[in-house]
Amino acid sequence: MASAPRRVVITGIGITSPFGVGTAALSEGLSMGRCALKTLEGRLAMVPPGAGGSLDLPRKEYKDWFDTRVLRLSTMTRQTQLGCIAAGDLLKGMGLWPDGTLHPDKGAFLGSFIVPPDFRKQVRAVRILSRRPDGEDRGFVQDDTRLGEAMKMASAFDFLRALPNMPSSHLSIQTGFQGPACTYLGSDASGLQALGMAVQVIRRGGVTAMIAGGAFEPFQEVHLAWQSQRGLWSNSDLPPEERVRPYSTRAGTLPAEGGAVFYLEERDAALARGATILAEVTGYGQRFVTPGLDPDGSVRSDALKATGVASPDWIAPTGLGRPDMDALEVKAFQDAYGDDLGGAAALLATPWIGFSGPATAPLQLAAGILAARGELTPQRGVRGEPAPGCEAMATALTRSGRTGAGATLVASCFSLDGVHAAVGVRVEA
Repeated sequence: MASAPRRVVITGIGITSPFGVGTAALSEGLSMGRCALKTLEGRLAMVPPGAGGSLDLPRKEYKDWFDTRVLRLSTMTRQTQLGCIAAGDLLKGMGLWPDGTLHPDKGAFLGSFIVPPDFRKQVRAVRILSRRPDGEDRGFVQDDTRLGEAMKMASAFDFLRALPNMPSSHLSIQTGFQGPACTYLGSDASGLQALGMAVQVIRRGGVTAMIAGGAFEPFQEVHLAWQSQRGLWSNSDLPPEERVRPYSTRAGTLPAEGGAVFYLEERDAALARGATILAEVTGYGQRFVTPGLDPDGSVRSDALKATGVASPDWIAPTGLGRPDMDALEVKAFQDAYGDDLGGAAALLATPWIGFSGPATAPLQLAAGILAARGELTPQRGVRGEPAPGCEAMATALTRSGRTGAGATLVASCFSLDGVHAAVGVRVEA
């Protein structure tokens, strides 16, 4: 007879957000309703939406979160850095700072997104090598005499940074985890996918613990322009702090960078080492649909029902800020839990920290766990006229949910790419 799946618990949370590093910064910022969104500077100010949220952390402080002699910054994209800082925050908070020990029974999954690399150095190299022939008003020739100067612009690490698997690879090096490693890419749901698949690995007995979550940095001109074409950003003339209003008649959101990672453990292993259990994972669901289809939301509601939470006390939805997707999301929650969303209280972080792609749902999950544990008091209300079809979510955003042991939460991400994921948890004391 097959043995029962192992129970999986969350014993640590690591955060990087525009509020700063750590759960305390996230909890304080959201409880106070402090907006971290601001007008962008330089080239990014010229690309819609021209505003967003970023983490202000000097590079010299990165060493407080990971060993920069081992994880060289020259091999890391910004989203890899955000993930490793979040992991460092998690490990420090748990008293598990890496000491060189290797762990074949632990692994690392991280959700992110492929963003076109920044080619500024390569463009400068081409400009150095190329010149217009004397006396000509068109055309360029290559000047090999300047090759040495141009080569100073190039680095062998440029290729390493662009490899899709680097975020989880760096996490594995940072922690000494030698078990499964995977970077989930391709949609805004990949952060929850990484977490859900990590849960599945532990349940099957493949490992005893995983670090999993999402990290992302959207501030690249091509990516911002692409998301703008998809109708995601708010391009109004309002100040940044007034531009993000999901589920309201004021559509649009603003980009942000951030990361949230969770320490997932097999329950018996966590108890054996005397760990503080924050919450137990009740279930995980993921569903796929061709973008633009399934207008009745059945695929999305199926993902919610797979979380194992029949009547949540809290829900942490996507809050994409695109009217059609917001309405579909609300309908899915109604299909899963009833017209009034089962009386659940809803929580949103995006109006204060922005939309950070694959990191959005993990950040929402983290905020939801803190709220359900009574460590965060979220701001109430949709802050604007509810959009058609979103009235039930607007009401849920005014509610206060149950806190303490036994409180349940469902966090979800319904992406524009047709990938939908949801995770359910039950809080412990």
